[in-house]
Amino acid sequence: MSDIIVELDAFIIADDHRVFKCSPGKTYRFYNQVRNAKAVFLDIRGLEDIPYKEEDWNEDKILEIIADDRWSRELESRARGNQHVGTEGVGRGDKTRLGFLKALLFEAKRGDLIVVPAEGYDKDVLIGELIDDAGDFQQISATDDETEYVYLGRRVKWRSASPKRLLSEEMIRALHTQTAFFQLKRSFHEEIYKLAYRNFIFRGDYVSEFRTSKLRFTAEDHAVVSTWLNGFDVLRNSVEMTNPTNDVKPSFFELGLQELDDSLAAEVQIDIQSPGEVFVKSFGPFALALMAFFPLAGCDSQAVVDQGVTVKLKTVGGGISSHTEVQECVNSMAIALGHERLDQSSQLCDRAIRDAKMTTQAVLKSGHKESK
Repeated sequence: MSDIIVELDAFIIADDHRVFKCSPGKTYRFYNQVRNAKAVFLDIRGLEDIPYKEEDWNEDKILEIIADDRWSRELESRARGNQHVGTEGVGRGDKTRLGFLKALLFEAKRGDLIVVPAEGYDKDVLIGELIDDAGDFQQISATDDETEYVYLGRRVKWRSASPKRLLSEEMIRALHTQTAFFQLKRSFHEEIYKLAYRNFIFRGDYVSEFRTSKLRFTAEDHAVVSTWLNGFDVLRNSVEMTNPTNDVKPSFFELGLQELDDSLAAEVQIDIQSPGEVFVKSFGPFALALMAFFPLAGCDSQAVVDQGVTVKLKTVGGGISSHTEVQECVNSMAIALGHERLDQSSQLCDRAIRDAKMTTQAVLKSGHKESK
């Protein structure tokens, strides 16, 4: 292992990773309690005495509990003068609610994400990561109409609390259906992962985020960041196609201004409203390799080229903990640049950090440049 170590706050997500929507109750009435309890649950009362192992469940008995709970609420609603909407006894809807309950308690795995919608636009959409294994559920106390009840649910670590305006219209429509618990389709995953993890690998796609906290982002700032990004993208394509050595003539500044066919370039999504962010997406490790070069600007370039760099990532939901592709991409580009052009890229990076107030979630753990 190299003595130069960079840790990325980037996540390798398992191919079978899932994302679920869980309603915080009808009219969203449990939203604040769900957020504060760091747990998600379904609004079904009377389950506190059921067995904790699925194989010990008597589904007929649990269906009766679900139906009795629904009928009790129906009678209360009728007493308030509301329209009759249900009948006594187990019905199709009760079987559906049992399915939701089993999916939450026994099917959703540790590391899966749970998205909790909020009413209106003044509250954040919550995204939590399940922290216990499937089947390891909890009793959760929550108050409904000034009465405390016990519910069954799962603990989460909140990964994001995001304003609804950041979500696509299609996502908002999906979250605000009446279905209490369901798995979101795969096409929504990238949108959720950007909010929950910011930087990640999922099914061959690599996504990284660079943020600016600058309140007045200028054309110069944009030019510096764009030159740095394009320089590495041109270099990456050159490395992949021709495997150049460090005697290639163009300076890094010249690389940053070279043309690159759209079909070869990494995808860049820019949303800078001072402050804002730049997302880079690549099929392959380039996007995350870029993150590593930010803190490497604080290293001796000759040491980076000669010794190489060790890159560390995180995993979610059983993701394979291999980080070698990102590490190999960083080292191959560093060697292709050589120390002089790596110094030039570091100059641009320093300007992006100092003047454009750009950051990314990468930390140099060892190998800092010694002060003179």
